[in-house]
Amino acid sequence: MLLRFISKNLYSFNEETEFNLFPSSRTTHHLHHKVSCSHAKALRMSAIYGANGAGKSNLIKALTLLDVIVTDGNIEFLSNQQQDLAFRFSNEKNNPISLAIEFYKNEKIYYYTISFASGIITNEELYQSLENHDVRIFSREIIDGKQKITFAEGFSESASNATFLEVLQDRILRPEEVLLSFLASKYPNEFHDATSAHEWFIQNLMTVFPGGRPGISAHLFDSNPQMLDLLNTLLPQMRTGVSKMNIWKGVVDENSHTLSDEWRKLIPILKENPGKAYPMYHTFDDRVTASAVYEDGKVIMKTLEPIHQLEDGSEVTMPIYSESDGTLRLIDYIPFIYSIIHEDRIYIIDEIERSLHPILIKEIISKISSINEAKGQLIFTTHESCLLDQKILRSDEIWFAEKDGGQSTHLYPLSDFNIHSTANIENGYLNGRYGGIPFLSNLRDLNW
Repeated sequence: MLLRFISKNLYSFNEETEFNLFPSSRTTHHLHHKVSCSHAKALRMSAIYGANGAGKSNLIKALTLLDVIVTDGNIEFLSNQQQDLAFRFSNEKNNPISLAIEFYKNEKIYYYTISFASGIITNEELYQSLENHDVRIFSREIIDGKQKITFAEGFSESASNATFLEVLQDRILRPEEVLLSFLASKYPNEFHDATSAHEWFIQNLMTVFPGGRPGISAHLFDSNPQMLDLLNTLLPQMRTGVSKMNIWKGVVDENSHTLSDEWRKLIPILKENPGKAYPMYHTFDDRVTASAVYEDGKVIMKTLEPIHQLEDGSEVTMPIYSESDGTLRLIDYIPFIYSIIHEDRIYIIDEIERSLHPILIKEIISKISSINEAKGQLIFTTHESCLLDQKILRSDEIWFAEKDGGQSTHLYPLSDFNIHSTANIENGYLNGRYGGIPFLSNLRDLNW
């Protein structure tokens, strides 16, 4: 579970800016949205509102950047981008970019932070958060141009550990390498907490951008009958025109003279990774892909087949590319919805309502909100005001992004306001009561 995230001097975040999922004592409804995380509690949903350019997507981008840094294990890819990433309206051009995150994994709360500037990591820390104090797992900083690493109390009392630490900080770990990733990959059994924290980034944190698609939906549905059942339950309910979805599977003839170059390049990769699916564009429509996978000693291509039922009860199979953007978007969301219900994963989705009708997206979020046993978290940005409904979201699950006169983004929750449980927060938001909306010039003054 994600507890909080902090960004400083990155994109439109100038000063230290925090987004969190801690429940407010002011909000007493939707108690099943609160999840116990050791000594703390976290909310399992959050919607982020704001005008265009206010910084909503920058929050998602900042989270994604931290995820990529930890996943890649170094910041070399950022060496030429520091000036582009840092807050552009500050007079201080050489300040480090700082990111911090607190999360719950394997019955422990971890706090991880990293700062970097001029292509090197200037500070990196991992702590376990306890109720009354924090326990250091490791810390790393640059002092007088030399990096200093400190592990948990008592670590260096062993002569072998002291030698390892000296060699690590002086010879092995490069200034651009991420210590968390290094320990998890090289010494997973010796540094259990670092391994656990690293796995959270790899296994639990998922970000989805507006143009992003799973790419291997056909394989996901084929390999998980429960997920396919969820799809075939929701599609008719959402009145998409699709009565059910079938999975078409075909064996690819590796020796065919008509085999495309794309297939010839992909087949060796499939054979090296049996059971792992890869996306394959197979039509003129780049909105849809097939799933290519090596199973049971064969190269298989899987595609989705929508079935439409007519008034007389007859069924017509249509190509997947004939479906609307909204239907395809809904199909893409089903794996996310299934995972949020059944798995301890965090999905962070930018512009969740894209290509979806307001009634449809409200129905989807309402269903997720109502499920008591959901195990994951859903965090999303949106402009869709119909979701501002206290029957769907708690007031502490609704956040706003707004820029000040210096072009710096600030984040704040609706629970900062005194909101009655029966208040129509959609009307209040559209009337500017809580901020987070665009302020337009009078169009008459513009001769419109």
